[in-house]
Amino acid sequence: MQLISIGIPNAVSVNSEFIEYGVKNLNKEGINVAVNLNDCGQIVFYNFSLKDKQSVKYIYKIKKYVADVISDIIVNQLDKKVIKNIIKKYYYYFDEEEQKQIIKIANDILDDDINRDTFKLIKKEEIYLLLLDFLKYNNRVNIEGFLNFRLRDFIGELNEIANRAVDEFMIQKEYNEFVGLLRYFVELQESKIDVLNIVVEDDGTFRFFDSNGKPITEELLKDISIEFNGGELSDEDMLLSTLISIAPEKIFIHSVKNIRNKEIIETIKKVFYERVFICHGCNLCLLNELRKY
Repeated sequence: MQLISIGIPNAVSVNSEFIEYGVKNLNKEGINVAVNLNDCGQIVFYNFSLKDKQSVKYIYKIKKYVADVISDIIVNQLDKKVIKNIIKKYYYYFDEEEQKQIIKIANDILDDDINRDTFKLIKKEEIYLLLLDFLKYNNRVNIEGFLNFRLRDFIGELNEIANRAVDEFMIQKEYNEFVGLLRYFVELQESKIDVLNIVVEDDGTFRFFDSNGKPITEELLKDISIEFNGGELSDEDMLLSTLISIAPEKIFIHSVKNIRNKEIIETIKKVFYERVFICHGCNLCLLNELRKY
């Protein structure tokens, strides 16, 4: 006796072991269910049938299992297919490589720890309940059709994730272009100092020292068109501007843990490549610590 038929797109790689495991558990409970596949080209139908009449009384329990399987497929597999379709449909003006990057960002958003523990669990429960209601009156479910016509809110939320991925991609793209421009300036710039030591104070301000550990004063930086007071800088952007103006051959950064904006370190590394060295303890670090007492 055929009970329920689930139509799953061929493009979705369903873990058949997951379905078989669930069927075995149902059988252990005395619910004699069998599953056979019917490949119809783009869609594969998983047909659930009862082996005996006695199992009819467990139909609701079987439907609960089927609803759980379908909701899991939608939330953990079809979500990515929907994201991909949204990006290709509405963001067609990005080239193929850019679309791939956007899709990856969107998938990373979907799969991060927060979304796994909140969004996905909540969505799965909502979809599960909708499926249970649908299966009260239907014994055949085409997953893609159900998704497209019954889960418009879910698709809307995936659309928001796609939009967010595009925004993040554009921010990263602009950042990379900015870094590339800075790198170009550095390559054209003549180095004004061989070695520059940067010590980060507890309050996040920066102090400059030369290769001998002597403080670099305003006088030594008079050719640099920045406001420089008392050998200290308090702004990360000003630090980057200073480094580009000086274009040191080597940059040693001390007490990195005190930097408030950690991203500035990555930016400096990308702009100056192999010129940057992170110090994890030296005489200059020790002297700076002693100076506080």
